[in-house]
Amino acid sequence: MSESDDRDRTAEHGWFKSIWFSAVVGFGLFFLLSGAVVLLSSPSTEQPIAFNHRKHVVDNEMACSDCHQFYEREAFSGLPDAGTCSFCHLDEPQGESAEEEKLAKLLESGAPLEWKPLFRQPPHVFYSHRRHAAVAQIECSVCHGSIGESEAPPSRVRALDMDDCLGCHESQGARAQCTTCHR
Repeated sequence: MSESDDRDRTAEHGWFKSIWFSAVVGFGLFFLLSGAVVLLSSPSTEQPIAFNHRKHVVDNEMACSDCHQFYEREAFSGLPDAGTCSFCHLDEPQGESAEEEKLAKLLESGAPLEWKPLFRQPPHVFYSHRRHAAVAQIECSVCHGSIGESEAPPSRVRALDMDDCLGCHESQGARAQCTTCHR
């Protein structure tokens, strides 16, 4: 082998390493940027108050249906209105926190409580809380995780995806045809 062949092979190897390095870096940047876009595109969930599920569900042993009154009867679980919260919080404060004070002021003003949903599905998906909670008797925590133990709302909406549903449908022997859930 001549010295010229060695130089050509070294140059070719350097070119290959350069291309390979660029591809790996580009691929890594693509995934980082994709993750950032997904995170930033998820809507924030600024709630009227920093609701403490733990205090209600764990400490006071309230049922999900005490605040989400439609979850066993309708497709949408329902979010508590001012009347629901007033039942316990209007006449007598239940604590001394800043959030309790904020809630009392909201209730006294007569302003509606504009809760934002914490879980979201794509618009082409039909989901029925009634079918899952009342008919199949699935516990809330199966889909909603440990939300009942949280002391403040999450900062972002959790978008549910098909893998969340399919795994459960398959393990429970539930229908998994496209038309079961997709409009």
